[in-house]
Amino acid sequence: MEEKQKQFYNVLNSMPNKEYMELYLLYSLAPVIAGFKPSSTINFKSDYRELYSQWNLYGKEFIEKLGLNYISLRDQENYIVVLIYKKETLKNYLLQDNNIDFLKRLGYDESKELEQWLETLKVRYDRYHCPHEIGLFLGIPIEDVIDFMDCTDKKCLMCGYWKVYNDCYKAKKIFNDYDNSKQYVVNSILEGRSTLSLVNDIQTNFFKFSI
Repeated sequence: MEEKQKQFYNVLNSMPNKEYMELYLLYSLAPVIAGFKPSSTINFKSDYRELYSQWNLYGKEFIEKLGLNYISLRDQENYIVVLIYKKETLKNYLLQDNNIDFLKRLGYDESKELEQWLETLKVRYDRYHCPHEIGLFLGIPIEDVIDFMDCTDKKCLMCGYWKVYNDCYKAKKIFNDYDNSKQYVVNSILEGRSTLSLVNDIQTNFFKFSI
């Protein structure tokens, strides 16, 4: 597995800027494309391969091809943090009762409009640097978000894509789903597949209609 990862990154790093950006996004967002994850955050900086400008040149257009949406959470000179999301998946996830109540307590609007919630997240991201509730937008179970936010005395049961304090079985399943969708990209690229040809395959092979 590790050898394949090395081979994949060698292929990725040898690509021209446009192809690099597209494959980097496809790999990073595979869990979102597959429907396992409502959104992901990605940082683009200018100190490596001019990724800040490459995002503007190629990344935004590719996100549209993927059928995803994005919002800039922080955009500074030569540095940007972007939340990339699947609209219906994210909205359905946030609309779960416990999640809505949690967001309301933090000052999110009661209108249940995703766009307004995202704008509130952007404001709070600027104010608090990285507010705890962003974990909810990223698909982390609310119980783990709250325990992390409250600096709980609970023992952290495992660490992966987040710190797990509650349901290890559920977390392992989610971690495996994320890993499998990304590994599918790795294996397919090493077999000679093109980036765009993989999008429908990821959706077909992995897509779930709810988290």
